[in-house]
Amino acid sequence: MPIKSLGNLKVGYRAGNSPFRKEKPALFMIHGAGGNSELWSLQLEFLDKEINIIALDLPGHGQTGKESINSISGYSNWLYEVLKEWFQQPIYLMGHSMGGAIVQETASSNNNHLLKGVILVGTGAMLKVAPQFLDGLLKDFENTVDKIVSYAYSKDTKKELIMEGARMMKGPGPIVVHSDFLACDLFDIRKGLKRVSMPCLIICGEDDKLTPPNLSRFLNEHIPVSTLKIIPNAGHMVMIERYKEVNTAILEFIHEIG
Repeated sequence: MPIKSLGNLKVGYRAGNSPFRKEKPALFMIHGAGGNSELWSLQLEFLDKEINIIALDLPGHGQTGKESINSISGYSNWLYEVLKEWFQQPIYLMGHSMGGAIVQETASSNNNHLLKGVILVGTGAMLKVAPQFLDGLLKDFENTVDKIVSYAYSKDTKKELIMEGARMMKGPGPIVVHSDFLACDLFDIRKGLKRVSMPCLIICGEDDKLTPPNLSRFLNEHIPVSTLKIIPNAGHMVMIERYKEVNTAILEFIHEIG
């Protein structure tokens, strides 16, 4: 199924500029809470020549017009329906933050035969959310998003980049973003990690305040075939802040598996 056929499924997406090449691996990327496929722009731009690369918009986000989903398992089921329609060969699946939870759920389920390998970025087997954030997203949305995003980047990040991150998260509106964070708060797959049987690369920024490195270390200890890469001078948005290091790690992982 050509990449452009995702549009027939009413799924918003961004892809690299190159046409789909059957001989190259395919990487699908899943954004985090309140995000959209734009978050993966630096992967789409620089990995396009090496692999087939596609970033999806989750329901209620970006250009995917369906109503949002209020659980990680629900998002995982939606993702499976999309992937099985597209499916030609086993793919690589990468997720950031809430997207990483969705990837874990998919990789530990009976649907994991679609996956050749997974990449987890700035995520954890549990994603508890501070009660003041959950409450604030409904009562004081704009300021609460600004506060959350201020924790998402390392201290030396340019103010313009942080402002752009806040703009993006505000896009879906308070109901969708609150639903995403509530889904994260209820997520707990600690006992299911042993079912993630395919190779797994785990990436985390050393300065990540939202999903600290100890969460990635836990993943590495409990996912049977996994590799951990902690990247210095990067926060929660490591794939933006240190995209060169992240892109290199992605390609090394995929080329090693073949």
